[in-house]
Amino acid sequence: MRGPSAGGQRGVTLIELMIAMALSLFLILGVTQMFLDGQNRSRYFDGQAQNQDNARYARQMLDERLSKAGYRRLPSSRMTAAFPAQTSNGCVFAAGQALVRVDASTICLRYQPRDTSDVDCTGASLGFKAGVNKPYSTYSPNNNVVEKLTLSNGQLTCNGATLVDSVVAVRFDFGVDSSSDEFNRQVAQYVATPASGQTVRSLRYALLLASSGSVSGGLAATTCQRWQDLYGSQACTDGDGPVRRIVSGTRMLRNLMP
Repeated sequence: MRGPSAGGQRGVTLIELMIAMALSLFLILGVTQMFLDGQNRSRYFDGQAQNQDNARYARQMLDERLSKAGYRRLPSSRMTAAFPAQTSNGCVFAAGQALVRVDASTICLRYQPRDTSDVDCTGASLGFKAGVNKPYSTYSPNNNVVEKLTLSNGQLTCNGATLVDSVVAVRFDFGVDSSSDEFNRQVAQYVATPASGQTVRSLRYALLLASSGSVSGGLAATTCQRWQDLYGSQACTDGDGPVRRIVSGTRMLRNLMP
């Protein structure tokens, strides 16, 4: 009786083994790249969502503070009487001015408290101000509230308190009237720096926001270039990590308009 044929016991040849390993390697590389691309896109969309939430909050905070500029407890009082010339916290106001430019990334505004429940931008109560508990009464300008908004170390702050995080750059353009007449309440033009005697009646603002996470690459971005095209300053470089977003708005200073 003859045993099994030697030809029936063949295994995998070296060439076949090498081909199988090469195919497996390509498959592993493809799956790994798909995983990395998916992870990168996930970080990108997470960054966009973070910036979108931050943009909504930034608009809310800025509009809330700007809506207070020039508020008088006695509407019949003249602006020059309610807001005389004043220097406070590095902010220099001429008589009648309620919002002024300090530098390219800093503005100051002032107002009178609405009532005892009002708070300033730091969250501190203004109920202790003398005369604030009497509606529509004469109010001493010495008790006016001054708030200074500035970009500092990636944060938009107000009197030292953080309003908005992750801010790369800020831009302000001022809608000014055509003369120093306080009754000439109209916006004649928008300028980057108001001239002496011009009263700010409106404010355009833009913030360049950045996500906290980093995208490793592979997704095109043009936000930094668009910021430079719009405002002439190179605040960042596209593709260097964070996801960025521009948020902008315009706020009429209603207390200073008819």
